[in-house]
Amino acid sequence: MRNKKLLGLLWIFVFTIFCSLFTVRLLAAPLRIENVTRLKGQEPTTIRGYGIVSGLNGTGDDPKAYDQTARTIMRMFELSGMPNTSPKGIGVSKNNALVEVTATIPSTGGRDGDLLDCTLVSVGNAKSIENGVLSATMLTSLLPRGQEAEVLGTAWGKVTIEKTSAPNVGKIKRGCRLTDNFINPYVEDGNLTLVIKREFSDPRMAIYVANAINQFWGDNEPETSAATTANQRYGGTIAKAIDAHFVIVKLPKQYFDHPLRFVSELMNVEITVVEPLMPRVVINERVGIISIDEGVEVKPTVVTHKNIVAEIRPPVPPGEQEVNPQQFVDIDTDIKYRQMMGEAVTNQKLKALQASLDAVRVTPQDMIEIIKILEQQGALLGDVHYIE
Repeated sequence: MRNKKLLGLLWIFVFTIFCSLFTVRLLAAPLRIENVTRLKGQEPTTIRGYGIVSGLNGTGDDPKAYDQTARTIMRMFELSGMPNTSPKGIGVSKNNALVEVTATIPSTGGRDGDLLDCTLVSVGNAKSIENGVLSATMLTSLLPRGQEAEVLGTAWGKVTIEKTSAPNVGKIKRGCRLTDNFINPYVEDGNLTLVIKREFSDPRMAIYVANAINQFWGDNEPETSAATTANQRYGGTIAKAIDAHFVIVKLPKQYFDHPLRFVSELMNVEITVVEPLMPRVVINERVGIISIDEGVEVKPTVVTHKNIVAEIRPPVPPGEQEVNPQQFVDIDTDIKYRQMMGEAVTNQKLKALQASLDAVRVTPQDMIEIIKILEQQGALLGDVHYIE
């Protein structure tokens, strides 16, 4: 029995060291520019228009209540230079509904003939648009180019409802057909703009990215190359960190006819992080998603939220027994390893707290509120970023 216990402790020790080394290996893995940035201009584009859903069997708009809304929207069509359907006869019964139609062109762009899903939302007082049919509706970009709106797609088809709790919001699968090629330009005045991703947004990261680019092309381009001219125009660099969010990159002359090749090489450049960035907590409150870096720690404190009381205590050293142990205790291999190596560990990992709260089915929304309280108390050792 004694030998089995010793063997078990040995396995735990080996497993702990393995996990710690694995964590160090992950932290030491090289970052590439594609990991921390995206190319400005390569974003999804929403196109929209207003149309009529018919065949609603009495669940459509009340003509008396929505007639003025219909006329206002049709006037918007007229001012934007778009052809439109006359409002005459739209609201003569409750079998029709006026809707806003939107579709999203992916960040990679789209080609003439591509089919996209579209979403319909009633802008009147329709009770339901389920099983109605959308008449042909032209969709334009939200920011019209020039004096007139540019028609980029046409939507039509039978409407389905995804949520019974929202019967006036519908979908048409592959119901929008693009009527023109749409490509997001990413080179402007010979420059590209790299956008630092939210989870890495930091002045130091922007500088690391710019330095990596300048070092790479400085090491790989001959002295007489066009990159040297670009360096001179940029004060000795082809990349410049503007702030914590943007890095401007000058397109070398030899890539003017092949910018995609430059982008491909650019995104593969490795970044040297001289000073580790503060570990982060990234929160999307709208959908209740929380991303916690491994290094985020919490000082000993007590948090009270609704009927939840969370007491964060210093980790108990190996061999000692906690007084009044909590019901749920997360085993953090990194902390155990540090204690075994003789380090006096005071703080707990935020991930350990999250695991304990998950075990008692605390909702993501409540967890977000607890993180906010920890941040206000100054007990959270890490940066908190809120995204949408």
